[in-house]
Amino acid sequence: MKRFHTVLLLSVWALTAMTGCDKKPAPYGDFDNKVFIDQNTNVATLLVKQNTESDERSFHAATPKPVDKEIGLLFDADAGRVADYNRIAGEEAAILPENYYEIVGGQTSIPAGTNRSADVTVRFHNLGELDTEALHVLPVTLQKADGMAMLESARTIYYVLRGAALINVVADLQESNYIAFDKVLDGESASCGVLNGLNAITMEALIRCSDYVLEPGIKTVMGIEGHCLIRISDDGLEPNQLQVVMPSASATANFTDKATCLIPANEWTHIAVTCDVSTGRLVVYINGEVALDKSGNSFLSINFGQPRIDTQQQKHFFNIGYSYTAGRELHGEICEARIWNIVRTQEQIAANVYEVDPGSEGLVAYWKFDEGSGETIRDHTGNNNNGTAHEKLKWNPVSLPEAPSAGAIN
Repeated sequence: MKRFHTVLLLSVWALTAMTGCDKKPAPYGDFDNKVFIDQNTNVATLLVKQNTESDERSFHAATPKPVDKEIGLLFDADAGRVADYNRIAGEEAAILPENYYEIVGGQTSIPAGTNRSADVTVRFHNLGELDTEALHVLPVTLQKADGMAMLESARTIYYVLRGAALINVVADLQESNYIAFDKVLDGESASCGVLNGLNAITMEALIRCSDYVLEPGIKTVMGIEGHCLIRISDDGLEPNQLQVVMPSASATANFTDKATCLIPANEWTHIAVTCDVSTGRLVVYINGEVALDKSGNSFLSINFGQPRIDTQQQKHFFNIGYSYTAGRELHGEICEARIWNIVRTQEQIAANVYEVDPGSEGLVAYWKFDEGSGETIRDHTGNNNNGTAHEKLKWNPVSLPEAPSAGAIN
């Protein structure tokens, strides 16, 4: 009996080995090679702001395995799928009219021996004329793939165009969080030079402080401790009294006014400070209105691109929402932080609270805080002085400017 079992096992092993030798494993697996749109999602949302004129998005097609021969592809708008989008999304979008878009490279191919097509680009234009009160969608579908099956579930990408506010997301600098720039504004990196030797300056930020602004203690907006700093409160000041510190021949000079420089809690407030070193004039604006105007001062040049070293050899870097030591953080939301190497006029400041052209003359640092995720705050001027959150950053959706209240309209 034992001999019989041994023979049986050897026979099974031999049969298995022979079967395995006859069938070689496929190098990319045994599944159908279907072409599909290679995107993480089949819905791409474009936020169309008041000043949006154009936009463009790209995608490509792919196959799981390289193709044996060139596969011709054709992508085109597909009005027939608008109903599919509305049914799945539960919305009532209309097809985007033809005069608002152009599909570039819609006729393309996957070359033999590869598994990826060239990019197909959808260019959106004339968006300033689009009715942003209405929701629009543009389905772009893979209409044809020569000699190859198409993956139905990844054959269409839907571009959804929604009307949007100028600002739709902001960073929330809660408790001990702030934005550090010690890796770039260190006095050595190539990017820091644009923020040194400033003899004319405009600093701006749009903030909404929490109730913490009404409690005693310093809260910092931006700047360098002991050099040039916008902060809220100090010894002898109201808890929510804005103060500007400027470099002077006697170290620093402080400027504030209890009657005009109070920052409210839980209200969006735009702060701007201008200084002309040559004339010694400093002006503070709150929500576009002059809160303080001081002339005849003796200022020194402002250097945000390098740390200040104090008598204890401690380095103090430029930060947003922090200065000197823990406990002086902003405790509030922030966006549209900017530094200019010119003195902006009151009219310019008041007219551009929510957005400016990153290419504007004199704009040397522009942190919009519109990333919506992550811990890096990008400098939109292209000068690459990006900031890094001290802790995991909280992002809050907003809609700015806020609509006037009924009371304000009446």
